[in-house]
Formats: sequence, structure tokens, C-alpha cells
Amino acid sequence: MIIGVSNELSLKYFPYINEPVEFNEHLNKKFLLKCSNIVTKGGKIILNNDIDSAEIVFKNSIKPTYKASVLFSANKDDLICYTEKYDELFDIYPVDSLEFREVDFVVDDKCKWVVFTSKRAVDYFFEKVNSRFFCFKKIAAVGSKTAEHLSNKGFKMDYVPDEFYGESLVEFLKDKEDVLIVSPVKYNKAFDALDNVRVMPVYENSVAKNIKFYKYDREFDFGLFTSPSAFWHLKEAFGDFGFADKIKTIVAIGKTTKNYIESCGFSARMPEQATIQDMFDCIEKGV
Repeated sequence: MIIGVSNELSLKYFPYINEPVEFNEHLNKKFLLKCSNIVTKGGKIILNNDIDSAEIVFKNSIKPTYKASVLFSANKDDLICYTEKYDELFDIYPVDSLEFREVDFVVDDKCKWVVFTSKRAVDYFFEKVNSRFFCFKKIAAVGSKTAEHLSNKGFKMDYVPDEFYGESLVEFLKDKEDVLIVSPVKYNKAFDALDNVRVMPVYENSVAKNIKFYKYDREFDFGLFTSPSAFWHLKEAFGDFGFADKIKTIVAIGKTTKNYIESCGFSARMPEQATIQDMFDCIEKGV
């Protein structure tokens, strides 16, 4: 089956496809975000931007106008969420760069503080514990999104740092008793200097298997990177930093990502708050 898709169509109007999918080289690659099985040959469905020859057509009647081009590197869930929200305002070129998996961990409830460093840390942790674990414990969350995620599960936060960075949290925790930090495998090593803190990694990230489909040969007005890995994985997948050379303004989600990008030889800006929403607000204002 051939499905024709107008490249100007907003991603929010395109359906999820579970069948094996091939695509032609001129298709806007944002539509691949909603395809669970992308193949180079043998696809039951072929996505094509030539809508005149298609059996099923997805198109809109809006004439394309110039929009700032944005390279956006993140995990698939965030790519879909924010591309659907902003692809009528920006010309977004997503890169599915991050995948996550659980690592083995053993839960020890001998702690008085539980600190979550991300929404994903919350989700993986709750696969092994229930709410009884938190009886007589205080809860901290790094970032407003993590705090909101826990609040939606019915928990009240005892502490959320004003800043999203490790320094504020280290300063707060240094005199607390029996602290458990639930984190990814790659965490802020400043926590290791605190004798009262135990770090328990519950997940790790790796290069997304589909990243090879998201290589672009063009220049960009902006590049948005949601973590150091979201930047580094492009280099791992494509062999060099050529993608970064083509970006006029790089925007890093926060201080850690900014420092990493600059250690690779590139300048980067960051929003006041370390969220994807603030990154888009930043470029909407022209940085």
C-alpha cells in the first residue's frame, strides 16, 4: 500500500502505523516518528510525498511559508509531543537519538529521603515498589516536570531545587540523613562525595536503533539538544560533528548539556529553565 503524505502536514494529523514501513527519500522524516517498524525494503506500507500516485492521502490545504529550521534531538516520546505542538510554527527536523532500558537494581528501604532525578527514574522505580515504600520518608524531585509526575501519582514534594542542576541539590542534601538518589546510570558524580547519599541507577540510555534514518544534509537555524547523549549520539551514528557545523544557534536544555557541547568545541545557549518547553519558548523569541 502506498500512502501519500503532504510534507507540510502537521504531525498531529498523521496516524500511528504498526506495519513495516518503507519511505522515499523526499518524505519529511517527522512522520517516521509515528512508525513503529521502519525498514529499508519489504515494507507493507510505502510512505511517499508524491500524493498523486498514492492509494491513501494525508494532506492539508495550507500553503507552506518560510519557518525557522530546527534540528531537534531527543527521545521519541518527546519528539512526537513537541513536534506535534510546534511543527506549524517551525520547520522541525527530528532525530530519534535516545532509547532507554531498565538496569537491574535492588530496592533498599533503609533511607529517610528519596530523590528522583527524572520522570523516567520515577517510572522505572515504581515498576518494583508501591506507595507503602514511601511511608515515613521525605521525597525530593529534580525539576518541575519530575515533581509534577510524582504529584500526579499522589505524592507531595518535600523539596524541589530552585535550579535544575546538581550543585543546588548537593548543597541541600549534604546535611540530610540516609539519602537515596534514584537516577540513570550516568549521574552527577558530585553525589559520590557525600557519605550520607547512596545513588541507585535504575535505567540507562543508548543510541536509538532508528537514528540512521534521521540524517539530514542541510543547514539549520537552531539545534535543540535535550541531554549530552542527544548531542553525542549523532556523532556516534554519523561519524563526525558535521551536523553541529551546520547549526547557526545551538540550544542546550541545561548547564550539564551546555558544558558538554562546549567541551566538544561548539558554543551553546540555554533557556532559563531546563525544560523542552522553555527551549522552544527560547527560540520562538529568537534566543
